[in-house]
Amino acid sequence: MKSINNILNTLGFDEKLNADLEAKLNKVQLKKKEFLVREGETCSFIGFLETGTLRGYILKEGKEFNVDFYLPASLVSSYTSFLTQMPSVGGIQALSESVVYVLSFSDYHTLLQCNPEYYKLGKYISDMLLIKKCKRETSLLMDAAKDRYAFLLELYPKIEQLVPQYHIASYLGIEPESLSRMKSLTYINEKEDG
Repeated sequence: MKSINNILNTLGFDEKLNADLEAKLNKVQLKKKEFLVREGETCSFIGFLETGTLRGYILKEGKEFNVDFYLPASLVSSYTSFLTQMPSVGGIQALSESVVYVLSFSDYHTLLQCNPEYYKLGKYISDMLLIKKCKRETSLLMDAAKDRYAFLLELYPKIEQLVPQYHIASYLGIEPESLSRMKSLTYINEKEDG
């Protein structure tokens, strides 16, 4: 629960607040390719990824489009579904064996009612998820594919070792072959400059 404790320490929570939250968390272990949330299910939790790698995706006309990656210390949720308690438009799937600590919707609201200090956690969660979403949307609209790729590597430096190339290409909004060409050209240009 190291990732959760780091968040709580950042928020200045005391030991009692930490203990009360940790008592409400459930450990979920996922095998590779197992789903944390399926399309059409209601997301009833906010998760804290301890180990492993997950992907968030949506289906359109039978094709999967990756919209997010979750690496250790990430917040994990189909957040719109969580907030509205309506079915999720996408899914969250493990790309490797993973451990997620989840806080249920009802326990989250119980904590908020018990102590207003937990609103700091709620604000932190919503701020982090909103900022991440806005950066991705801005990048998709404003940046060329090579710049989106550079931004992805900046955001997740080890992602190429953790996530298959076709998932990365999908996230960038390009075909896998285009990603391979782009990486080859980048390598050639760096070699010529070096």
